[in-house]
Amino acid sequence: MDWKNMDKTRTTLDQWITLQAVVDYGGFAQAAEVLHKTQSSISYTISKLEQVLDIEIFVVEKRRAVLTSQGEALLALSREVTNKAIALEIAAKLITKKINNKIKIVIDSLYNSDDLLNKIGVLIKSRKDYDVELTKKSFNREEIFSFKEFDLLISHHYIGSLNPIFMGEVDAILVTEPNHYLQRCTQNEMESKLKITPHILLSSIFQEKTKSHQIVKVTNTEIAIKLIRNSVGYSWLPKNIVHELMDSNVLKEVKNDIYNTKYQFYMYKNKGPVINNIVINYLFND
Repeated sequence: MDWKNMDKTRTTLDQWITLQAVVDYGGFAQAAEVLHKTQSSISYTISKLEQVLDIEIFVVEKRRAVLTSQGEALLALSREVTNKAIALEIAAKLITKKINNKIKIVIDSLYNSDDLLNKIGVLIKSRKDYDVELTKKSFNREEIFSFKEFDLLISHHYIGSLNPIFMGEVDAILVTEPNHYLQRCTQNEMESKLKITPHILLSSIFQEKTKSHQIVKVTNTEIAIKLIRNSVGYSWLPKNIVHELMDSNVLKEVKNDIYNTKYQFYMYKNKGPVINNIVINYLFND
């Protein structure tokens, strides 16, 4: 540690957190709302950071603040700093309270997590110093920003500013119950029939694909499957989740040449409490 240069550190954690908020939430006004500050305060903080570092972090393009290449590099480095600062505070609390580390994992309901659950089981048995809080749910892209604390989050939504880690992709197939009238449609009829059929929607990424006149939003695949089996409508579901139901003729794919779609899944980590690398190795390395 170079103690002689400690007094030369002129930036603050607040400045770096403000920078991240401007990027993550899409602008100065949005960051101000989330951080409970005025927009002028946010602008001043960023301006002061640029002045101290003698670097242009943002440029204005079409009335929108866009990171410069230097700003992008600083953003990535700042996340490491703020995450370590949060980790230090959490470690201090754990030492004081003498409690276990807690791992908070949020999993997209569309993600087939059997393998991950098996690895979590191994982690639980092997590491008694970790408590695990596991949530499986459906959420839209905007909700990811609202989650205050998680260690790992798996979603099919891509958010570049949160440093996503690609985890793989699965074919999304259009399914109904076997006797549904969509099964008898010709390809020429398909698009118009989909528009008048209730769309059982699990993800907003599919809402514009068929533009159905009636949307039925559901929170998990179990509800979607029950509605489909009752001939309520159709849904786009991950093939690896419904393949057994298709094999047993409970559900049936609607053949179409209009769409070729996949669910792509991404992992986000360390937005709140910072998880130890050894835990990530347990869950995601063979």
